[in-house]
Amino acid sequence: MIQWITFSFVAFFSMNHSAQAQFDDLKFKQALKLKKEFYISSGAFTGGDRTSGDFTVSNVRVASNPAGYDRVVIDLAGNHQGEKSALDRPPFYLIEIDSANKRVLVTLYGKPKLDFSTMGANQSTKKTKIVSNFEFTPLANKDRWSWAIHTHQTPKVEVFELTQPARIIIDIKQ
Repeated sequence: MIQWITFSFVAFFSMNHSAQAQFDDLKFKQALKLKKEFYISSGAFTGGDRTSGDFTVSNVRVASNPAGYDRVVIDLAGNHQGEKSALDRPPFYLIEIDSANKRVLVTLYGKPKLDFSTMGANQSTKKTKIVSNFEFTPLANKDRWSWAIHTHQTPKVEVFELTQPARIIIDIKQ
């Protein structure tokens, strides 16, 4: 019965908000190409290029926005023969909201390389209102990189991606 109610709610919600977000077969929200003010407090966003291979995370940064949210930006570049190159779109990614633990889990799929200061990224959280810190993990898998964004309170999240250069944008509000 609960599954039917959940399905009915998701079907109703997706029909009435189709201009804001799309649901795939697994009920994940598809990240959009621009900001739409569509925040969720549970669930996950997916996006990016599923065929993307090598990529470099060239920066992770966060800043408070006067509109009442913190914006996390993941800057990305491609890899061509060991050198940074342009990337048309971000690689495939999954952004999950873990409300119970007041965090947002980020997973980037492909063959990641890291080329930024994790200490510098965590320094930037000291000037924000919602994000408390980043929990960066080592590259333990060759086909993905996962890490967490910790927040002071239960987060509401919107995700979209930009190109030229490729970036994943995570807006977080309370």
